[in-house]
Amino acid sequence: MSTFNSRHVISIALVFLLSACAQTVHHQPLSKEQYSSIDSSQVGENIRWWGDTLPTGFEEGLRKEAEILKKVHPYYKEKAVSQNMLAISGGGANGAFGAGLLAGWTESGLRPTFDTVSGVSTGALIAPFAYLGTDYDDELLSIYSSIKRDDVYQPKILTGLLSGSALADTKSLQEQIEHYVTPSLVTKIAEIHRQEGRGLYIITTHLDAMRPMVWDIGEIAQQSTDDSVELIRSIMLASASIPVMFPPVPIERKLNGETYTELHVDGGVTRNVFAYPVQISLKYADKIRGLTFDRKFYLIQNGNSRLTYEPSQVGVLSIAERTIKGLLQGKGNADIERVYYLSQRDDYEFNTIEIPARFVANGAVDFDTVYMNELLELGRSIGKNGEFWYDKPAAYR
Repeated sequence: MSTFNSRHVISIALVFLLSACAQTVHHQPLSKEQYSSIDSSQVGENIRWWGDTLPTGFEEGLRKEAEILKKVHPYYKEKAVSQNMLAISGGGANGAFGAGLLAGWTESGLRPTFDTVSGVSTGALIAPFAYLGTDYDDELLSIYSSIKRDDVYQPKILTGLLSGSALADTKSLQEQIEHYVTPSLVTKIAEIHRQEGRGLYIITTHLDAMRPMVWDIGEIAQQSTDDSVELIRSIMLASASIPVMFPPVPIERKLNGETYTELHVDGGVTRNVFAYPVQISLKYADKIRGLTFDRKFYLIQNGNSRLTYEPSQVGVLSIAERTIKGLLQGKGNADIERVYYLSQRDDYEFNTIEIPARFVANGAVDFDTVYMNELLELGRSIGKNGEFWYDKPAAYR
């Protein structure tokens, strides 16, 4: 997740003073009483759960998963099952780094097949292609090497302030997602999920509840309907929708035959990178599954690990901008440290990489093609090395 630079707001406002109507969101939420009376993560199909608590039906889900894994890995009684987990952070245009890194990693010949992939914000846009494997590298590179600001959003500053739900319109981003997330791509996700038991998860923030929501994209894909394709697209759009800058995404659900909406925004508001809820013990989960695992966790941070030094300006907007950047940087690093803590507690290998300090990654919301291609090539050159991972977050090195 990234901040919307205050200078951008002022300059774009002057240029787009006579902008067309802002994107307005229609919302029909549950009342507080209705929300309190149900576990809204379980409304409808079992396709999602809260990212900050033990999922409902956790043990039942593990047993179902174990049936598939034991078929895929018939040797499970003799040796541990290899499990490679990938988490991709938010970062806006800085996602070009992650896309390039994955492609370079493929070229090194050392990139594994991922058994679980989770994505947040720009990471949610990368995650399906990383999950599908190396055959989709070219498509991923094409997206991040050619996309420009107008393909993501159009500023609507004045009308957004007066009557809209955001300062920009994301209909163009929605169209980009529709172009790349095709029914055939969703079918492929469903096949892998069903036959191999591999997991693909995208995280949004449930704005009404202000909690992280984890969506099981493989389970949704298996429904094989037009609605399931549209839901996956909406989830990806929501996960990348920075509040205030981009409008929240309403997602329809049903309760007792009545339709209501939830507002979902950038997953980075609550989790800028995600592994699993801290309430889950993998040792206990493995006991329920009846399996042992040799796990490796890979985390791609689409950003620098620290902000660079900048002499502070004394204006209120400059101070606010710098403060918000610091809050977001600190929160993002804390999310990574949470995942590292889980790896130490649950005893598996932790690997992480971030954009090197020599490249100041300060163009997350500009979507400048030159900047993004430089980042893409940087990621690719690092990935080609194959052995580029750190075993600790930056604060521990």
